[in-house]
Amino acid sequence: MLWLFLYAATASLYDLRTGKVPNWTTLPILLVGVIAHFPGSFVIGILCVIVFTAWYFDQMAAGDAKLWMALFWAWPASLTEYSLVFFFVSLLGTAILQLMYRKFTARTLTGFRTPGAWRTIPFVLMLWYVH
Repeated sequence: MLWLFLYAATASLYDLRTGKVPNWTTLPILLVGVIAHFPGSFVIGILCVIVFTAWYFDQMAAGDAKLWMALFWAWPASLTEYSLVFFFVSLLGTAILQLMYRKFTARTLTGFRTPGAWRTIPFVLMLWYVH
């Protein structure tokens, strides 16, 4: 599972630098994950619906949403029971860190978009630890 951590870290660094997660980085992993774990599980479906809804209501960029979905599908099926909890813990923890960073650097707390691919790193680390 080291390769998924390196994948998420690389995509996050690219997102921090350019503000985008390109399709050529996410779609192959997503496609291979769907083929390998088809039909998936109910939890993967719920997670994909949550991420798609966040993208639809402009709370998440499309590249970040595809990165999340690729990670959901790439993990072994035995870890899907942890995925839902770790997803919300990761989002909550990184949101708190981001708000603290904005507060201490005297930036506005709302009203602008920031790269979000780095939020996948705690998620991957938690699943890697459980694996």
